[in-house]
Amino acid sequence: MKIAIVIDLIDNKTNGSVITAIRFCEGLKARGHEVRMVAIGADGEHDCNVKERYVPVLTEVSAKNQIKFGKFDKEKIRKTFEGCDLVHFIFPFKLEKKCKELADEMGIPTTAAFHVQPENVSYNAHLNWFKPFNSLVYSYFRHTYYKRFKRIHCPSAFIAGQLAKHGYTQELYVISNGYDPAFVPAEEKPENKKFEIVMTGRLAPEKNQQVLIKAVALSKHAGDIHLTLLGNGPCKKKLVKLAERLGVDISFDFLKKEDLIKKLQASDLYVHAATVEIEAIAALEAIACGLVPVIADSKSSATPQFALDKRSLFEDNNEYSLAEKIDYWFDRPAERERMGRVYAESAKKYSLEHSLEKAERMFADEIMDANTSRPLEKGALAAART
Repeated sequence: MKIAIVIDLIDNKTNGSVITAIRFCEGLKARGHEVRMVAIGADGEHDCNVKERYVPVLTEVSAKNQIKFGKFDKEKIRKTFEGCDLVHFIFPFKLEKKCKELADEMGIPTTAAFHVQPENVSYNAHLNWFKPFNSLVYSYFRHTYYKRFKRIHCPSAFIAGQLAKHGYTQELYVISNGYDPAFVPAEEKPENKKFEIVMTGRLAPEKNQQVLIKAVALSKHAGDIHLTLLGNGPCKKKLVKLAERLGVDISFDFLKKEDLIKKLQASDLYVHAATVEIEAIAALEAIACGLVPVIADSKSSATPQFALDKRSLFEDNNEYSLAEKIDYWFDRPAERERMGRVYAESAKKYSLEHSLEKAERMFADEIMDANTSRPLEKGALAAART
């Protein structure tokens, strides 16, 4: 198939959705599809590199969370769309809305992904205390964008349930974003001077890293623990000050894939304290590397789906509950090693290959349903259905 993927930006490798989109594109290409990207920073032969669109106030706020907005260029994007079998959209912003109108005008089938969780918006706007706000954002997205599609990619059953709850009547395809197959357990784990706890994720309010710092300080083994927070974001200064005040041995970093794998393989425990998550590939990557996770049991997060039992869940936003789970796994190295192997095996059902197969089926369903006058290239549809 010839597939165009529209996402505002691909030039910021610290944004989880961007990393996921790039990995998805590369995976589709490896499976024989031609993929064209419309985005800030797109530089492939058939891609369309759009300019950044400035939005007063919003641009400055979004930049702190590694988001930029693409500017619609009808003629350039039309050339990229020409000959495509389908256009897939990642975000629900103005670039995507205008590109959806263009794809419809050109008679090209379309699908969309749901990657922007309203709870992320409310936390970063400091409106998480106002419960109706999230429902309003779900409704806004539905009325202004998603109602135009028949099929929506949902990275988790959790978010599919949220969409159904908020009146989305489209066909919802639950497809994990999939983790890179390079994330595997270490052949031989190194001996650490301290008990190494790690968490990966943007340093933002909804990721709740402050709860993890407080929990480490409360642990009966606090002096024997080293904590690493992997990520960038607006909360870094506050987290640094909190760790200093509580006397927590901590490091902050942002690692390339190869170094991230080595760090995860060498660690002893993975904690995911986020209150809001559509899926959390970061947690899945750690699990695939053989780390036992301890995950916030939040009603606004899909990540608890990865926990195999209650020993890997703690009460959301409760540092005392998390400290108890940290101490439990600290005191049981043999069980932690055994469960690490079990967890690594459990991650395989979320592999990128499985996700790409499901995405191909969604694309093929949309193409057939659209009944376009222009047929697929010979064998492309059959390949997508297998």
